[in-house]
Amino acid sequence: MRDLLQDAPSLFEAPPSPCATQAKDFVRWCCSFGPGFHNSPDITNLRYWAQKTKVKIRQRDETEILETARTLFLKKIDQQVKKSEMAAAPN
Repeated sequence: MRDLLQDAPSLFEAPPSPCATQAKDFVRWCCSFGPGFHNSPDITNLRYWAQKTKVKIRQRDETEILETARTLFLKKIDQQVKKSEMAAAPN
């Protein structure tokens, strides 16, 4: 019963916008080729990803998706750098 309550959306939180969800999926794709490879979150890759995954993106939403994706991408890269530094640090 407790798990059901934790998964239930809060009445006070707005659901994520479609642009935020698309940006998150786009960043996941940008970083999906392994730790040594990262596609940049730019307009060319966004359009390629949208075409490849058959996601419909309105032209007026591209800027918002890219801004959100760049923030998420930098956060993900920062997390990976910290993780690799911790792994390389002597005990």
